[in-house]
Amino acid sequence: MRYYVTFTHTTANGDTLEFFEYQPASPIAGYDDIDKLTTMIRGWGRTNVTVIAFSPLADPAPTSQATS
Repeated sequence: MRYYVTFTHTTANGDTLEFFEYQPASPIAGYDDIDKLTTMIRGWGRTNVTVIAFSPLADPAPTSQATS
């Protein structure tokens, strides 16, 4: 399952809102998964990270070209 993740972090100019598409090995199921996600974002060099939301993304239905 893929997710659209929105988070804030602090920069020299104040707080910034960012988002990205994320596909974990297993679905997000609880606080521990949010903590892992926050740790991953901090690993990108972001500070004072707050995950605001994550929304499941639907996989597109196959087209007739993809199935033929």
